[in-house]
Amino acid sequence: MTGIHLNWSPCTGCACPNHHLPSHDFPPNRHTLNDPNLAHLTRSNDEPMEGEIATLRGMISTYEAEILDINKEESRLEQFISDMKNRISLAHQKLDALYHERNHISEAIIERKGLLHPIRRLPAEMLLRIFRSTIDFPISRSHTKGDNQWEFHPADNMLWSIERVCKRWRTSSFSFPELWSFVNVVITDSNFGEDPRGIAYVRRLGMQLARSKLHRLSLSIWNDSSHSSFNSLPPALAAVLFSISSRVECLHLYLHTIVFSKIPSLHLSMPSLRKLCLIATDGDTSNDVEELDLFHCPLLRELHVIDVPNAHPSFTLPWAQITTFTSDHALYETRAPGTEPLPLLLTMQKLMALETCKLRLELQSREVDFTGSYPLSCSNLRVLDLSSWHYKDELPIKQLAERLTLPALTELRVSCLSGHPDRDSKETFTSIRGLLERSGPPPITIFHFDHGDMREDDLLYIVRECSTLEVIYLTDVNGDAITDQMHRLLTLGVNGTMPLVPRLHTLRVSGTMSFDMQIFVDMVESRWTLAHAQSPPVRRLDEVNLCRFLHTEHLDEPDEDEVERITVLSALDVYRAQGMDVTLGTKVQE
Repeated sequence: MTGIHLNWSPCTGCACPNHHLPSHDFPPNRHTLNDPNLAHLTRSNDEPMEGEIATLRGMISTYEAEILDINKEESRLEQFISDMKNRISLAHQKLDALYHERNHISEAIIERKGLLHPIRRLPAEMLLRIFRSTIDFPISRSHTKGDNQWEFHPADNMLWSIERVCKRWRTSSFSFPELWSFVNVVITDSNFGEDPRGIAYVRRLGMQLARSKLHRLSLSIWNDSSHSSFNSLPPALAAVLFSISSRVECLHLYLHTIVFSKIPSLHLSMPSLRKLCLIATDGDTSNDVEELDLFHCPLLRELHVIDVPNAHPSFTLPWAQITTFTSDHALYETRAPGTEPLPLLLTMQKLMALETCKLRLELQSREVDFTGSYPLSCSNLRVLDLSSWHYKDELPIKQLAERLTLPALTELRVSCLSGHPDRDSKETFTSIRGLLERSGPPPITIFHFDHGDMREDDLLYIVRECSTLEVIYLTDVNGDAITDQMHRLLTLGVNGTMPLVPRLHTLRVSGTMSFDMQIFVDMVESRWTLAHAQSPPVRRLDEVNLCRFLHTEHLDEPDEDEVERITVLSALDVYRAQGMDVTLGTKVQE
């Protein structure tokens, strides 16, 4: 590369007398008529004498000569200015040329730096993590309240684009079979037709599976009913499943009931399957299927069912060894309401090794239908997550909780009437208290209760008896249940009184609140400043989140009590500076 010479600089001076512009100092009174012999003529109309005439004419001649010199000097300066303007214009052209050349050089620098970018030196393991983050698995889905079906959002596998970026990325993507082991299959007439498009789709599917080599597979299959006329798995897909069934570790099936009913005829064996997710896209499995033996899966540990109200009678699975079970359903406007407690209890009865359970309910079961022995004891269940949709005035969570005993429970989350403006009945929270009381209480560490009313004595029981609690969330609850008495019980002292919930480190409360803010602040302060002084030591309250609900009808009215509450709560700001995570806010309710 040849360089360019840029060493010009303006001349700073030399011996030439014309190098610098002339300096003209013209005294302001230089032409004032101050000759005493002539001054009298300016004050009279006398005729000048001969000598005075000669003097005046000499002055005039001198002045006329000076004007001629000035005219010449002015002409020279005007020419100089014209030359300078030409030079300035030329200098601007030079500046523009330099500006464009600098941009070209900057672009060249960026191009060369790109060749030295650290991404070119990333180890293959780092590329693996980056490529893995681009994979969308399983097929994503969403549901809007009122819709009568799920919406699925299949995305193209980014690996097909990544492999075309450069030779190194292509080689790296081929070096890690696990990247190709996440497989999304969309059943449509075009994808599995006999035309060139269908052949191309199956061919690409085969290529991906070949690149996964012998790695364990995660597979999701969706039958797009709006573009599919298949009532069973397409023959080409069935053939693929036969060839890979021994490698499938995670399987998501989003199918119509009739398609589910045809799978047993394939007699598939999936000896490596550990996680299974089933979505009945028509939400009608309870009517048309019973004891479907989908496939042999002796290692199955996780089962997630969606819109399958009666999982246990619908499918033949190794229920006794499943450790994680989820049952969910969408909120439909025109379909029959979703899951009841009784089918879920019957399913849980078969889940002898159950450790984690997440259930959504909507309907109550008829009391006369509960003919078995209750409460049902789930001795291994550690994590329980319950939620409900609103349906009339039914209390399905209450009905379920009253029939459970969970001696090993460590985490309990309850979310009532999701999306509905009204809170759940106090009876639901009472049933939760009963569950904990009946269970020992269990060694519970995390307790969440959302969008329901509570009774004061039920909440006090939990605070008094569940000494292992570390995290308490009481969100969108009635304020009269959270009382000054509870805060006084939680306040630490120096009198040797045994503190309640000594491991508590996170407290979140939101809803309408009627308790005394000063007593609340005193409690929080004590659990920050006096925790170390307890015997045995108490864990500091590290996180406090308080959100008070305000009603719109009172917003325009001056509220001196509200100002006082804000002032009292501001006392916690000092602990925020010391490391406590303090969040104080309000929420306006219609």
